[in-house]
Amino acid sequence: MIYLYFSFNHYISNLYSITESGPSVFQYPITASEILTFTVLFLFAFFVNEKTSVKNKILLFAGFALSLLALFSTYKRTGWMGAAAGILIILILKKQWKIIIPGLILILIFFLTQKNVSDVNVYELLNNNPVLERTISTEGKAYDVYPFDDKIIISDYNEGLEIYKDSILQKKIDLPGAVIKFSKWQDNYYLAYLIDTRFLLLENKSSGLSYVNEFISPGMTYDYAVLNNNLFVVDKDSGLTVFTNPEDPAEKFNYNQFSGVTNIYIDSNHIAFKKDQGGFEIYELLEGNRPGKLIFSNPDKLDYFYYSYPYIFTSAPSGLKIHKIDSINYQQLYSFDLIKNVRKIVKADNKYFVLSLDANVYIVEKTDPDSFDLVNKINLGYIPQGISADSSKLYLTHLDSKRSRLLSIIDPYHPSNLGRLALWSAGFKMFLDRPIFGLGDIDLAKYFKVYKKPYQKEIQGHLHNNFIHILATLGLFGLSAVCFLFYKIILIDLKIYFAVKTEPFISSYSLGAFAAFIGFLVSGLTELNFWDHEITTLIWFTFGLNLALLKSVKPENEII
Repeated sequence: MIYLYFSFNHYISNLYSITESGPSVFQYPITASEILTFTVLFLFAFFVNEKTSVKNKILLFAGFALSLLALFSTYKRTGWMGAAAGILIILILKKQWKIIIPGLILILIFFLTQKNVSDVNVYELLNNNPVLERTISTEGKAYDVYPFDDKIIISDYNEGLEIYKDSILQKKIDLPGAVIKFSKWQDNYYLAYLIDTRFLLLENKSSGLSYVNEFISPGMTYDYAVLNNNLFVVDKDSGLTVFTNPEDPAEKFNYNQFSGVTNIYIDSNHIAFKKDQGGFEIYELLEGNRPGKLIFSNPDKLDYFYYSYPYIFTSAPSGLKIHKIDSINYQQLYSFDLIKNVRKIVKADNKYFVLSLDANVYIVEKTDPDSFDLVNKINLGYIPQGISADSSKLYLTHLDSKRSRLLSIIDPYHPSNLGRLALWSAGFKMFLDRPIFGLGDIDLAKYFKVYKKPYQKEIQGHLHNNFIHILATLGLFGLSAVCFLFYKIILIDLKIYFAVKTEPFISSYSLGAFAAFIGFLVSGLTELNFWDHEITTLIWFTFGLNLALLKSVKPENEII
């Protein structure tokens, strides 16, 4: 109930679509999901197996339903898969074929027929009264949209770049990865930014956009901006990198002192950084596009920061504030208390389009020098993934995040899946180099740096899979030992269940213990939960109690 309370607040704040995760209350959400898996499976086992009164059945079902809802609220697929596997095992052991077969058919139909909802909504701006002009539906996931002459270019994730004129697809450009952003760099050169942090350079020729090459920045990229034909990339770990020549990405300058930055804004005289800890800093921009001296900093934790010289927009729980900054003063001009939880701001001419987590776009207009008015708002009913604007139109991309979350289980381009596939590939290479005894039971971060591909920048010390991690660290010898251990636990749990099948309470507990262990194994296909002390404590406790309950009713039974 406590987790559901925090989850409800998470939901009404529209944070699920932003974080793709439930709230962190007691543990990381992924750990909470696996702990809740145990609760769900034990309650389901008692509900299905226990012969008791109607009142107790209702209470058991209520507990199961609340636990299942809390599990869904973690928004973690690892726990979902473990719970689904455990429920299936319980139904198989209880021979509930009338539930199993239709259920599996429905699940199969869902995954075969469902597609992501992916739309681009184009609004015409008529005297500050936006009117929905048209909606473009795409086959992929419309992450971002870029006005391009009389066309628009949609970053359609795994479907590449799609160029539309009006509502008609003119051209589709397939790319070697999932694209999330498109920008102009210099003259006829454009950038497609991929989810794996690669930059693809495209040239606009007479035949249209065509691929030239690809490059990466040194570290974990969080944001980038373009000014004076230079590309400014901020990496949270390695600082600022300035690329000066699209034809030769090796021509670059790196400023390591600007690490810990998540967003960058730049104009002809200044460069502004949003810090990871919540504050911001503004520096002079010198000749040669080099950062100069610090002219202003604010350490206060902010929900959002946007800079458009000489104005600074900040979002905090108290609302949206607009400040003006010059070489001497920093003063607040306006406060819009109505506008909270800002996600993104884009500018077109004298208008600022403010996207908030309440699923509204607020239109703030600069009417006179240092004068701003809230002139309108668009109630969307969804939170756009991407937003852009020009002098006459507003472009918003719409993804159904709830449906996308389910389908992401089988989406190889999902960021979490991409990261895990990279870890597993590197882990298998580690195993091939040390197949018998592995690298040793150590942190694998330094080895992952050796075996990964250059653009795979997220460094992990473990491989997010029990079996691949054991294979890499302990080799075939260790994997054989651990698999034998798991096999014996499965065998003993099954023997206990069949030995106490007619015993009230104990049979339900043994059924739940077996299902929980199966759920643990399935969750361990995408998470290193055997090294997680909260989870392993539950494994050994539930297994030991299963043995103890058997001995309490059948002391002569030699299961082991």
